[in-house]
Amino acid sequence: MNRRRRRFRIWEWLCVLTANEGRCVYCNEASQAMDHVIPFAEGGADELCNLVPVCRACNRSKGGKTPVEWLIGMDLRTRWYGKGTAQKCDVRGVSLRDMYMSVHAEVLQLLDDLDTVAAEIADPKRRAWFIWATYWNYPDREWGPSHFRQLFADRIDEAKAAGWPDRRPTYLRK
Repeated sequence: MNRRRRRFRIWEWLCVLTANEGRCVYCNEASQAMDHVIPFAEGGADELCNLVPVCRACNRSKGGKTPVEWLIGMDLRTRWYGKGTAQKCDVRGVSLRDMYMSVHAEVLQLLDDLDTVAAEIADPKRRAWFIWATYWNYPDREWGPSHFRQLFADRIDEAKAAGWPDRRPTYLRK
C-alpha cells in the first residue's frame, strides 16, 4: 500500500519545532526539522503524536531508523573495532554484549526524553494556543517554517510563560 506524506500547516510546524525549548531531542542543537519517531516508511503515523523537533544533521543521520536502532548503531560504529566475537572481547577487552549494556541506559533515557517531548506537543492547552494564535496556511519556499518561527518567537515565549492562555474567540469558550 502506498501512503502519501501529508503537508503540515504552519501552526503544526511551530508546535513541534518549539517543543523541547526549540532544541533537537537527539543532540540538543537548535531544531530545524521534524522527525518521525517511528519512521513513516516503516508505518509510523504522519501526525503530531509521532513527530519531534530535530536538527538537520540528526534528521539526515537517523534516516529511516527508529531512535533505538539509530543510537545503538551510532554507538557501536564508533566503539566497536570489529575484532573478537559477540561473547569474546575485542582488543580493548570489551565484548559486544558489554558495549550494548553500556548504551542501554542511554537508550532508556532517550525513550524517556521522547515521551516527555511527545507529551509537551500533545498538551491540549499548548496545541490550542498554536491553533488559535498562529496561521493555518501552509509554509512555502519564500515563507518557510523558520520565517514563522522568528515572527512568532516573542509571542510563543510569552504564551509559554503565561501557561498557554486560551486564544479562542469568546463565543467559543465555555
